[in-house]
Amino acid sequence: MKKQVCNLDVIKNKIEQLKGKDLKIRLNKGRNKIQFFKGRIDQVYSSVFVVKIESDVFDRLSCTYQDVLCGDVKFKIIEQS
Repeated sequence: MKKQVCNLDVIKNKIEQLKGKDLKIRLNKGRNKIQFFKGRIDQVYSSVFVVKIESDVFDRLSCTYQDVLCGDVKFKIIEQS
């Protein structure tokens, strides 16, 4: 099985395609601290993107594309039914 190669340009394009869609977000903060959120990608910039989340504690989360590349941030599209 061939390992999939991914670079930052591919990740930026995928993030732009996910902009505005309802997502489940998995955030790995290290030392077995994993948080789950529901939200959507609100703004996309050259080095970071902003996720608007549904939470009582805070309403925005800014992430770098490097966070996605190393697996600290993961997304899953919520299917509309």
